Amino acid sequence: MAEEADTDSDSDRRKKKRVALNIPLMISIYQWEQAGSFAGQSVDAVLSDVSEDGLQVAASIPLEKDMFVVIHFQQETSLPPMTARIIRIERKDGLFHYGCLLSGLALYQRLQLKEYIESHG
Repeated sequence: MAEEADTDSDSDRRKKKRVALNIPLMISIYQWEQAGSFAGQSVDAVLSDVSEDGLQVAASIPLEKDMFVVIHFQQETSLPPMTARIIRIERKDGLFHYGCLLSGLALYQRLQLKEYIESHG
């Protein structure tokens, strides 16, 4: 029974409306430097598409699966920074394309994202 529920949630995620975009943004990458310490680095990236549950960004730097990144949207989008976990990596056209699952969004962030998707869909 638990397996069926997992399958349903995967298909539900894929059914969410996905909007194709091509807008520049910044991502902050967080890695453990030493036990107990965090270090962040910001890099340029491009937002390829977005849905209510996730997004795809392309960047020139290699990252690892299960890393957390903070997505910093351009000011004109009016979207707040959002945390995401890299769940898929594909290399294409000299860039790394990262499929990211949004993580720990507050209700206001979800509402802003939904409104943004509806206005660009």
